Amino acid sequence: MNQADKGIIGIVGGMGPEAGLALSRHIVYNTIARNDQDHLPQLLFTLPSEISDRTDYITGRSKVNPGISIASILLKMEDTGVNVAALACNSAHAPAIFDVILSELKARNSSLKLLHVIKETGSFILSHFPGKIKAGILGTSGTFITRQFDMLNSMGIEAINITGQEQKILHRAIYDPDYGIKSTTGTISKRALEIVQDVLTSLKGKGADIIILGCTELSLICRKTFFMNIPVVDTSVVLARALIKYHSPEKLKPL
Repeated sequence: MNQADKGIIGIVGGMGPEAGLALSRHIVYNTIARNDQDHLPQLLFTLPSEISDRTDYITGRSKVNPGISIASILLKMEDTGVNVAALACNSAHAPAIFDVILSELKARNSSLKLLHVIKETGSFILSHFPGKIKAGILGTSGTFITRQFDMLNSMGIEAINITGQEQKILHRAIYDPDYGIKSTTGTISKRALEIVQDVLTSLKGKGADIIILGCTELSLICRKTFFMNIPVVDTSVVLARALIKYHSPEKLKPL
């Protein structure tokens, strides 16, 4: 069977744009393929100006729920043949946003399968790191405020969060207009790197035995699979592997 006959893998990008590209690359990197034709069909849909900032909505700085526009994009993708999709943004999985997306899809009788990054991350940890039960969380302030990763607690994985002050500093490493990851496309500033390393060290001190990069931008700055002998789980990689497994499980590379 032609891979496209099984449907197309969809990625909602634009939340920052490099995160969508990274998720697409991870799909390629984790696919068993000997030539071009062996790779899986993908559609990366990027409309940055159409999706309002997720953290701004969560914190009340914006009244526009980005879930509405994300759902609209997903429906357009489904019309092109996408049957399984993921959002290249952790903050977009906050219930106030993600639940609206699901509601909009249901209202339109969509049959699209939309993966949930936190559920997939929990399943990944249980499968590949069964002895690791204290997960240190890095993410945006939107992710921090909503305690999205506390969902892991019901899976037997304790989510360990940084302090409010540490979170403010980490958020700047992502959003600051001068040195933040979102504003220095193609490069990583020394200041942003220092901040992330400091927060990783803090999480280790709080007892974390595994680290979750709970923001897709963070995978651009922290590409190691271990930090001070602690496994680092990149949610972008997790999503990529989950998309492959859903679409064509026989094409998923072993770890």
